[in-house]
Amino acid sequence: VSGVGAMLRPAARGAWNLNQRRDISSWLARWFPKTPAKSVVALKTPIKVELVAGKTYRWCVCGHSKKQPFCDGSHFFQRTGLSPLKFKAQETRTVALCTCKATQKPPYCDGTHRSERVQKAEVGSPL
Repeated sequence: VSGVGAMLRPAARGAWNLNQRRDISSWLARWFPKTPAKSVVALKTPIKVELVAGKTYRWCVCGHSKKQPFCDGSHFFQRTGLSPLKFKAQETRTVALCTCKATQKPPYCDGTHRSERVQKAEVGSPL
């Protein structure tokens, strides 16, 4: 009897480890998807804001924030796989920050929102 019990233990332990690995990998896949994350169009026009010299800001990259153009943490709760862009204002001035999320000069608007691609896209959808 002791021989049979000894033989079952390693198999049971191996099955538990396999299940544990599956649980961990499915958890990782939910929080860290393998497919590249895409931003969604938050708005089709930039937002003008006054930046204060020396202050650090977090610009929304995912497009889900309700506090556009700044991050409110939505990227985390919606598991977008994206993180905000932290930047420090060099001087106090009014700037246009991008909300279409397609700018080539993040976080600043470069006029990309005027393109046909952005204007035809639905707010809340990826480009």
